[in-house]
Amino acid sequence: MNSKSWQALRWLETQADQMAKDLIELCNINSGSDNPQGLCRAADWLEEFFKPLSVPCQRIDLPSYQLLDDAAKESSYQTGPALRWDLGNPHSQGILWTIHYDTVYGKDDPFHSCELLPNNKLRGPGVIDAKGGIVIMRYAALALKQFHDLSDSRLTLILTPDEEIGSPASVGMWQSIAKDFQAAFLFEPTMADGSLVQARKGTGTFIFVVRGKSAHAGRNFHEGRNAIAHCCELASQIHRLNGQKPTVTINIGRIRGGNAVNVVPDTAVMRVNVRIANSQDQLWIEEQLKDLVSAFDQPQSGYRVELSGGIHAPAKICDQPTQRLKEKIELAAQELGQSIRWKESGGASDGNKLQSMGLPNIDTLGPRGDALHSDQEWIELDSLVEKAQLTCATFSQGY
Repeated sequence: MNSKSWQALRWLETQADQMAKDLIELCNINSGSDNPQGLCRAADWLEEFFKPLSVPCQRIDLPSYQLLDDAAKESSYQTGPALRWDLGNPHSQGILWTIHYDTVYGKDDPFHSCELLPNNKLRGPGVIDAKGGIVIMRYAALALKQFHDLSDSRLTLILTPDEEIGSPASVGMWQSIAKDFQAAFLFEPTMADGSLVQARKGTGTFIFVVRGKSAHAGRNFHEGRNAIAHCCELASQIHRLNGQKPTVTINIGRIRGGNAVNVVPDTAVMRVNVRIANSQDQLWIEEQLKDLVSAFDQPQSGYRVELSGGIHAPAKICDQPTQRLKEKIELAAQELGQSIRWKESGGASDGNKLQSMGLPNIDTLGPRGDALHSDQEWIELDSLVEKAQLTCATFSQGY
């Protein structure tokens, strides 16, 4: 490692306190995926936060996305902008750093501020998923800009507003630009023990709309067709698919239907989350669910069943390009005296999508912590500097 690289690492060590302050300020801005006003406030803050890079910020307006509500009505939703910064030589083959700035905490969620904990830990909404990753990414980019010659490299930073809901608005952007980069690094948090993720299960949500016929529950009960009851029978059959393939899990996540209890409900909406390990799993579960829809779609008996949704994040495997990126990280960590462990995860990220689009990536360069998606989410503040240093050292390996 050359002297400039060591200067960058030492500079990052001097930024520890400021990194923590910046993280608290960012996490105190609510940017829940369903809060477009909060997302725009966060985007304004982030644009200012990244100004020291001295490169223009591109605000990319994303298209609206459609969601089916619990009454089986489709509605249009708007999210915040994607933010992009390009550093270095625009004619070089690019490296992408990216992470999302939305969180799972809605605007009315009581978990809305940060609290310092013993042992230099911080509890707060989004501290590791994934606003800590944003802070790491920003400071690592600043260190490279100050202490490295980027004239022969191109580094692109992108922040997105909708990853926590499956990236319905930003997926088109990824499809159009994934080919522009040779590798990507995402700043999702590590596993709880600090391990990085080398492979992830794929995931998706399947939505079943079951329609029956309403009737008065007393006077005309037998004229009705109970959509909830039919949906529950379908749910039971779907649940029985668990265990038929060891790498596939199917979770009946939510069933909504009915209104007044003295009315036979004519509509039920069921949402099913699926986790898969490979493309064969995906084909199998899609076929099984379609077969069940065919079996339960019974117009002659007064029931209709419609299926929408699907796998939105294909399984992310540890292929040869991923292995090469792992080796670069391991070499960088060795120079820093850091140890690297690898695990597989049942959770998905935008890394799943990017790999399926042909862009190899490692997606856990974010901080250490745990309890994400809960009001106990916490981060080890020391990991902000540590992971920023690892990011810089990995970039310095070249590609």
